[in-house]
Amino acid sequence: MTSLSIGPVHAPKPAALLFAQPAFCEPRLELASRPRSVLSLPPTDSQQRLQLTSVLNSITSARSIAELTQQTQLALPQILPCENFVFASGRVRAHRVFFSHLIHPDSVSDDLIKAIVGRDGMIPPLGIDPIEHCGRPKFTTLERLGNSPDQVWAKIFREHGIRNLGWTLLPGLHRNTFTGYFFHNISATVAHESKMRMMVFAPYLHIALNRALGSKLLRHNPGPNHQLLSILSSREAEISRWVARGKTNWEIGQILGISDKTVKTHLQNIFSKLQASSRAQIAALFCDE
Repeated sequence: MTSLSIGPVHAPKPAALLFAQPAFCEPRLELASRPRSVLSLPPTDSQQRLQLTSVLNSITSARSIAELTQQTQLALPQILPCENFVFASGRVRAHRVFFSHLIHPDSVSDDLIKAIVGRDGMIPPLGIDPIEHCGRPKFTTLERLGNSPDQVWAKIFREHGIRNLGWTLLPGLHRNTFTGYFFHNISATVAHESKMRMMVFAPYLHIALNRALGSKLLRHNPGPNHQLLSILSSREAEISRWVARGKTNWEIGQILGISDKTVKTHLQNIFSKLQASSRAQIAALFCDE
């Protein structure tokens, strides 16, 4: 089967992501008038900034998968109007891609999920490395897929009424993993700026999803700390141990050979995943290590 690829955000490259290179070239979009309910990005005044902040805060405040799904449904009409969405954890293994932990509203049909994800979690061939495209939003239309040598994805689009797909991938906690955020049938009113809107929206979804998955893991694994804290990357666990020893961000950076700004970023991820609000809470979790 012909490998599938897409053009990158900027200049096209031989290898791209999901589906086919010709299909993922940027289509010409007719600009439509934006409904009042859709927020302008970037915000044009203080009121819009407050509205945007409120919407994004509602996402990061989600403490469970169900709550995140609900808050996403409420936020999308204002930030990225679309018909449906699917979030999925991805893993690359032996040049194939596997999906797990799919999150979507009830309105997404089981038939669509089954068409994409096999019983073992494997999805149709992509022919590229998704890890290389993390953080680079994409926008694909059925029309462009129809001209692709590989018809697998075009067939899925046609059979399930997907006219376009906005999607972006963000890095997972472990090597060769990622989380995919997929938005079906984005409104023509914002399609021309969908990539920019995903760049704003997806990181907040990513924070909330990591927290919700981490909380779920902690609830279902009431064992020793080293098991509970397996949701952290090796670097995050290392930094947490130094925090437990009373080291400052600057001291940790000197020890590990990284900047204190990088340490701060890692700590923000640690706070999010562990639902901690202070260094003392992190220290308490690692006090026996």
